[in-house]
Amino acid sequence: MVNLMGIVWDPTIIGYLAVAIGVVVLCGSVYLLLATNLGARLGFLVALSGLAGWFMLMGIIWWVYGIGLKGDGPEWRPVEVTTSMQISRIDKVRDLGAALDQGAEQLPDGWHSLPADERGDVVAAASSAVTCPPGDERLSEPVNNCLFSATSEFSDVGAFEVGGRRYRPLGIPDNVVTDFLIPSRGTPHYVVVRIQPFKEAPPIDLNAESPPPEPELDPDAPVYDIILVRHQGNLRLPPAAITIMSTLLFAVTAYQLHRRDKAAMAARAASSA
Repeated sequence: MVNLMGIVWDPTIIGYLAVAIGVVVLCGSVYLLLATNLGARLGFLVALSGLAGWFMLMGIIWWVYGIGLKGDGPEWRPVEVTTSMQISRIDKVRDLGAALDQGAEQLPDGWHSLPADERGDVVAAASSAVTCPPGDERLSEPVNNCLFSATSEFSDVGAFEVGGRRYRPLGIPDNVVTDFLIPSRGTPHYVVVRIQPFKEAPPIDLNAESPPPEPELDPDAPVYDIILVRHQGNLRLPPAAITIMSTLLFAVTAYQLHRRDKAAMAARAASSA
């Protein structure tokens, strides 16, 4: 009996019910009012046209400001995790690995080192790609990049960046209009973050008066290279789709209302002649 009492049936349909009730109450009440004054068919056409127009205006605001129902924003996505950049699938990364292994004083063309104060977002993305705390779903995958269980087990020892140059076709200049209407294109933007594990920390003596020692990098541990690529995302794609579909629906319904008004005016003119 105790086991049966522990079973909870929660279909999680509260959100769907709230939306359905809102549509029935708000849209249904407006349609009911219009149907009683204009008739069922004309009332439905007017209500649908007004709803499509409202969706069109809302979609335009969402599209311009990137709010509301939006897609994925820009982010750094892991491409590869390796201990040798010279076996990477990316040509530019292999060139960087060869230069670093040979101890070259200058990096290959286009590459530059990121200072420590500019690595925050890329180091965070790289750390999340190789850190899998207990219970993480990636641990159950047969092939994964779960090298560490916590970010305190390693530290970044360098980061390098290449690409990401923005341009527009046909030499179109940058200004407020082109920035909004003609999105710029960009070369692939790669970042290589190098991390190295710390030495195994000794047990902490809770009775000691001195603070625990600072973690030290393990020189015998391999250096892992995490290759990231910048993904621009599709932040404004959902509101753009809503705006375009609502505009088409509003144009069709408004045109049907226009045709009906012209037919009614022609019938009144014929009857009065």
